[in-house]
Amino acid sequence: ISAFILVLFAFGGTEIIGVAGTEAEDPGTAIPKAVNTVPVRILLFYVLAIGVILLLNPWREITGEESPFVQIFDTLGVNWAAALLNVVVLTAALSAINADLFGAGRVVAGMARERLAPRAMARTMRGVPVVTTVALLRVLVVGVLLNYALPEEVFTIVASLATFATIFVWLMILLAQVASRRGMSRQERAELAFPVPLWPFGQLFAIAFIVFTFGIMVWQPAYHTALGVGAGFLVVMTLLYAVTGRHRAGRV
Repeated sequence: ISAFILVLFAFGGTEIIGVAGTEAEDPGTAIPKAVNTVPVRILLFYVLAIGVILLLNPWREITGEESPFVQIFDTLGVNWAAALLNVVVLTAALSAINADLFGAGRVVAGMARERLAPRAMARTMRGVPVVTTVALLRVLVVGVLLNYALPEEVFTIVASLATFATIFVWLMILLAQVASRRGMSRQERAELAFPVPLWPFGQLFAIAFIVFTFGIMVWQPAYHTALGVGAGFLVVMTLLYAVTGRHRAGRV
């Protein structure tokens, strides 16, 4: 059960599909296609990969001290494959960072245009939110410093913090969707071009699961730091939202 936190961390970023849709040439075609491929990718790159690992190595022999894939290649005597896999992992990490810079940069720049963030964040150069991207790159430097100061704990800390942020964002998306659908007339719901399946049971199950995940973070002491930092960040942002008058910006 406690492994759910780190597992959910691996799925963070799927919501960027919606952000990228604003810049797609044909969102009506691109977004449904991208959304429908997510389950296939999960089954292929996660479920199938884990299945192969467990077929070759009993799960009790996977210690976590090295990548399970590297461990398998070493067992098979294919030493060069382990080095190749490290290149693949680094490439995937760079790809993830690029996706995060894209998604977070567009969201913050959009908030700035709506007067929900500092106006400087809305500045763009050739369509790229330069100020926001530079600010995010500075945050990445903090990660390097943490890796230097806490090499043994940094992964769990960052992963649990990312999980808190991810599931909170998912929760807000789900609640916004539920509220939006309930505010629609029957005709408007019937005219939806890409209706979500299993409505409303799928959404209610997802909301319940996310609340359950927060419960795991409360239960497991290892995630208390991430939970405290995440909750504290929400409190600070809520206070700034109220004090700066941002809550009235959307009404202007």
